[in-house]
Amino acid sequence: MFRKCLRYLLQRRRVSKVAIRSMSACSTDNLLENSAKEFDWIETIVDGLIISGLAFFGSLGGGSIAGLDIMLALKASTISTGIQFFIYLALRRGIGQTKKILH
Repeated sequence: MFRKCLRYLLQRRRVSKVAIRSMSACSTDNLLENSAKEFDWIETIVDGLIISGLAFFGSLGGGSIAGLDIMLALKASTISTGIQFFIYLALRRGIGQTKKILH
């Protein structure tokens, strides 16, 4: 979805009514068009795994810099990865978001 939004914005060469949703910038017109389409689970899960992988390795690196034991760092990284994955899925599905976009 991010690539489609970026391509759409670059083709128009101007950004109008930009809405930031789940760490990607899309035109609100494009968001309304995408909401009418069928939800793509495969793309969402792959994107969620990528974002969660960043959270995993970021937490693991932070734990090692802080001097945590390897098992404690792995536990903390696993917890942050799971939380990040489900938050990403919830945001992509639109859970907790209003249907009307305020200007």
